[in-house]
Amino acid sequence: MKRKFVQIAALCLSVALLLLSGGGKAAASPLPSSSGDKIIRVGLHYGTGAMEGLNLLNDVGSGFRFGYYDSANRFVELGSTPQKSISVVETMNVYYGAYNGYACYHTALTASAVAVGEYHLQLPGVYGTFAEAQAAASAYPGGFPAYIGGAFYARVGNYTTRDGAVAAQSNLAAQGVYTELRGTSEYGVSVVITGTNTILFQYDDLGNGTGLGVEPTSLNGEKCTTWSKERLYNGGFRFERIKGGKLTVVNILGLEDYVKGVVPNEMSNSWPLEALKAQAVAARSYALSLGTKHSAHHFDICFDVDCQAYYGRAKAGANSDAAVDQTAGQVAIYNGKVAQTFYYSSNGGASESVSTVWGSNQASYPYLVGKIDPYEAAANLNNSWTYSISGASLAAKLRGIGYNSVGSSITAIAVASLTDSGNPKQITFTDSSGKNFTIDSRYVVGMLSLRSYRYGFDSAAAQQQPSAAAPSFSVNGATPVSGTDGLYAIDGSGNVVPVGADAYVITDSGTSLLGQSGGTTGAGGSGLGGLSSSTGQNGTFTFIGRGWGHNIGMSQFGAKAMAEQGHTYLQILQFYYTGITVGYM
Repeated sequence: MKRKFVQIAALCLSVALLLLSGGGKAAASPLPSSSGDKIIRVGLHYGTGAMEGLNLLNDVGSGFRFGYYDSANRFVELGSTPQKSISVVETMNVYYGAYNGYACYHTALTASAVAVGEYHLQLPGVYGTFAEAQAAASAYPGGFPAYIGGAFYARVGNYTTRDGAVAAQSNLAAQGVYTELRGTSEYGVSVVITGTNTILFQYDDLGNGTGLGVEPTSLNGEKCTTWSKERLYNGGFRFERIKGGKLTVVNILGLEDYVKGVVPNEMSNSWPLEALKAQAVAARSYALSLGTKHSAHHFDICFDVDCQAYYGRAKAGANSDAAVDQTAGQVAIYNGKVAQTFYYSSNGGASESVSTVWGSNQASYPYLVGKIDPYEAAANLNNSWTYSISGASLAAKLRGIGYNSVGSSITAIAVASLTDSGNPKQITFTDSSGKNFTIDSRYVVGMLSLRSYRYGFDSAAAQQQPSAAAPSFSVNGATPVSGTDGLYAIDGSGNVVPVGADAYVITDSGTSLLGQSGGTTGAGGSGLGGLSSSTGQNGTFTFIGRGWGHNIGMSQFGAKAMAEQGHTYLQILQFYYTGITVGYM
């Protein structure tokens, strides 16, 4: 299709496309050097996902070190093993076999021939070191060192029943070896050779909250990696039975290695480097901004999309690693603090303020304000969606969130008000008895699990009414045109930029959406292809929208589009997070 270039003026409208508003290509000020890597604690298995046993395999290096992490997250070594394949289990009766698709230790596998028992025999005396306790224990079959409440002991054997332990105790006594019977502990953790009942080490913090620390051993100073549940991790691991429960497993590693595990799971390695760098800074900032959110489970951030996706070294590649290395230590800063840099897949043309989406105090997040996004459309992302629901079901859902007086069915929906970025702010529902119920958009999105906050409505009426005409304007003084199909603009650096469906122009009365030629306007003129109100079709309402996610902060596809247009990661971040700077904390 032939390109039409917009330069300066228009006859019908004074054109000033907001494609580069606040986003010129001026060189950024140099940033100071990094202040060094920080340590972060990532929850891998916790809560309902806590484990009864977890396998570890040293992939680079040989064996593991045992100890604990102090209050500054520094590893304190107590002992080690040359074994490359170990498992950490609860000090209970656990059995080895296939469970939920994995070979592991679990209390339910009682038919297994491999059992690690919860009863042990403890030799007399306290030892000064791991090596001393290990030497004493090794004089007996099944002997192993233990660290209980801050002291080393030597223990012998493991038995699934008390009677079995008592019988073994009697046999040793007949040889002149006197031992004390030790049973399970609600905080005890045992390390075994994977696939066997051979205990290498036992640890019990008696509930003081340190947990067992396990780190892979490096042979020649190389960075170690560990396999666990088919994922490869840097750093070490902490195993803790919080309040006597199952094993809470935390990956403890450097912040930069952590970010290298986030970026390729949040963005594709094939995306432009500047977009990946923006993602690296956003991920690093978000991780450092969470504060005490996960303090009950003794870690800083969780591994999944409830926080941000982290799967160890899975999907990591040269581009994503380079993005992290080239932004090492950099974070988004607002008013001297690390900004909470929320991000999402796409916004459909406009981001949204945190107060609209979550009802947060906007003054606490001045950098998370909604704005028209003129970039995302250039990513050619097919992010349109629809959601249909009957009037009766809609009424039932409204009653389910507390609107108990809603009638048997909803007969009409209307956008009561819009946000500054043109997304629905409040929605009015009319029921079969004529009563109106106006509620905030966030409750509508949550109630219906809509994919984004940029939506409108469609109905039979939408198909019968004429399309809203897009504003007409002149290109180079020629015949006025309408819509943005095939329309391009030249920015201040001479770059050719496609004009998206959500492009705006400045008029005598403010700003107006150009829209696409032949299209209908959505809620409040948002260009979604529907109407701002609906009476339903055959008792069914259809929501139509664009975008995927909560619309707060950075659009990942918008970042991709900006990078493809030549913008730097600093310009991407400063567009999506209003008023932030990028630096070191």
